[in-house]
Amino acid sequence: MTDHESSGVLQTTAISLRLVDVLLEREGASLTELAEATGLAKSTVYSHLTTLAEYGYVVSDANQYQLGAKFCHLGDYVRTRKEYYQIAEEVVGWLADESTMEVDFAVEEHGRVISLYGNLEFANTPRFLIDGSPFHVHTTASGKAIVAEYPESRIHEILDRWGLPAATDESITTEDAFFAELERVREQGYAENRGEAVEGFWAVGKAVKSPRGGVYGSLNLSGPEYFADADTKATQVDLLERAAADFERKMADRYRSSRPDRDVTEDS
Repeated sequence: MTDHESSGVLQTTAISLRLVDVLLEREGASLTELAEATGLAKSTVYSHLTTLAEYGYVVSDANQYQLGAKFCHLGDYVRTRKEYYQIAEEVVGWLADESTMEVDFAVEEHGRVISLYGNLEFANTPRFLIDGSPFHVHTTASGKAIVAEYPESRIHEILDRWGLPAATDESITTEDAFFAELERVREQGYAENRGEAVEGFWAVGKAVKSPRGGVYGSLNLSGPEYFADADTKATQVDLLERAAADFERKMADRYRSSRPDRDVTEDS
């Protein structure tokens, strides 16, 4: 029995999901490329791909395997099942109209951050922001903004699992530096990403909180660093803070209307 299986994780399922990850990272791959990337025998890879294809998760075209359209349906389901779905889209839309930057709303799951809603369209936008891939909390404004609201024990759990790998020369790579950065986020009320995930990429993020005291996620503005002079940054931060306040107010109103007999702070 493998370590994964002894901890309750099925190795066969893990292999299939690893193949899905590789297909996403490489935007498609051949059987040979998948075998080389995973260190598995071609016969094993083929069996998993055949199963994934049978259920609509993988398609094959000219000896290249790609993720299937079924993931679009799953992504739509994940986005629309969130209680804040409609409000997130409204606020993101308002920010997109008011800001000169690109806009998205991201959440933390399993210690990584994923962008759920946005208008990320400019030519230099990193693909990890567009395709819904998870990314590290310590290299992104959204990740910092979210985890700055967490108790220290939860932050340590995330770091123990994922570490602090460097994406660029600007990435934070020590716990002391990361916790100092989180304290700065708490003091100023928003987080910045200064070329820490992708060189030349700047972003600012602000956590959006639940009426019950939790954190929904982070509203974020981003773009090339040359967009972000001091005046522009101040303007974008002001817009972000207004948007976050509007988001929280609308969620509080919704929560209050659904529970008219309870004060909105009772569950905080």
